[in-house]
Amino acid sequence: MYKYMLCWRYLRTRKIALASAISVMLGVATMIVVNSVMAGFAEKMRSRLKGVLSDVTIEANNFEGFGDSEEVMELARRVAGDKIQAMSPTLETIGIMTILTPGGQKIDREVHIIGIVPEDRAKTGDFAEYLIDQQGKKIPPSLEVPEELRLSSSSAGEMMKQTDPKSPFYKYYREQAFKDIPADGTLLGYALATHHIPGDKDYFIAPIGSKVIVTLPSAENVPTAKQDEFTVVGYSKSGMSEYDATQVFIKLDRLQLLRLGGEKKVSHIQIRAKPGVDLEELSKTLQLSLSKVWPLHFRVSTWEQKQGTLLAAVALEQGILNILLFLIIAVAGFGILAIFSMIVVEKTRDIGVLKALGASTGGVRSIFLGYGLTLGLVGSGFGLLFGLTFVAKINEIERWLSKVTGRKVFDDAIYYFDSIPTLVDPFTVAWIVVGALIIAVGASVIPAQRAAKLNPVKALRFE
Repeated sequence: MYKYMLCWRYLRTRKIALASAISVMLGVATMIVVNSVMAGFAEKMRSRLKGVLSDVTIEANNFEGFGDSEEVMELARRVAGDKIQAMSPTLETIGIMTILTPGGQKIDREVHIIGIVPEDRAKTGDFAEYLIDQQGKKIPPSLEVPEELRLSSSSAGEMMKQTDPKSPFYKYYREQAFKDIPADGTLLGYALATHHIPGDKDYFIAPIGSKVIVTLPSAENVPTAKQDEFTVVGYSKSGMSEYDATQVFIKLDRLQLLRLGGEKKVSHIQIRAKPGVDLEELSKTLQLSLSKVWPLHFRVSTWEQKQGTLLAAVALEQGILNILLFLIIAVAGFGILAIFSMIVVEKTRDIGVLKALGASTGGVRSIFLGYGLTLGLVGSGFGLLFGLTFVAKINEIERWLSKVTGRKVFDDAIYYFDSIPTLVDPFTVAWIVVGALIIAVGASVIPAQRAAKLNPVKALRFE
């Protein structure tokens, strides 16, 4: 009983010991917050990457692609059996897009041009989930230019509205309206079509109905520049700026005509696997089968393999941050070691009295070990409470800090998230708390051992 009483007394009277408990608290809280935010970012990024990319991609190794896409897909179905849910051929290339702004200015952008069949592409990922109009409303996966858009986006269309439908000029204006804007539609990456001003809204430099000019290289032995005009019919906002700032979607047959002169070749086949399928195993199976028929012609990879460098960088960053932040708790441990060593020196006579009254060596040792455990429990307990509360209120705190400082702390235009994503992993929280307790108790071992070995006679004579 005397052991618990002394632990509690030292905890209440030794104010300096509270500094160590606060250090433990701040270390635990910081690690919980950082790990939750990093895990939230990583999970959000993985989710969006998986939505932008298909589960597995079959990619041509050569520049112009391959023309036997149906045969390739048939082989994939035969080899993979019921593991494949949907497939979609695409043709991809780089190019330059010229945006003709409403003010008459021309803006050139380097872009990634993707030829798709919208309905098929929507089946192999979350493509359809990212398609929006200028008001942010969802739109169906389509590259067709609506009739009402053609009529409302041209001067002839405006004249048609002012003309009597029975007049012969009405038909003329209607025909002109359909000639005023390109017949082929395009879906642009949201960041590509907008201009963001910090602290202000996004301004559309390529509004729906506007005309853009796409220039790309042909697949000939001596490439030549091919050019065509398209009408903006919507935007793709995946939340990954790497893609939203470069991607331009047009019809597959139109890109085949521009780039290949009409040859029915594709460069990629996007595959969506059924839930629960091992993607790496599926990728290896397809690679082996395709290599037997077309050696060195195809490269098969999962979405994680295509973004392996980025995902590994995030994991490495999280690991390094954990090591650095854990040093905060280690510093608290050295503080506990120094404080306990001082207490042993100050309380040498008291320890001698306890041993003279019959306190065992183990009993004296357990006083200091229990004191270290108590400091660890108090520090990690309050750190756990503070850290989880901070994570739960992190977006409210961000808004408050932005208001106080007058500057946006978390700019969603940079990070591309509407709010700070968090993910609390119980296992991670548990090892943080347990690690703090181990450090607190471990730091008290040396002082406890020193106190336990004191000779009671020498301790009573200590001045």
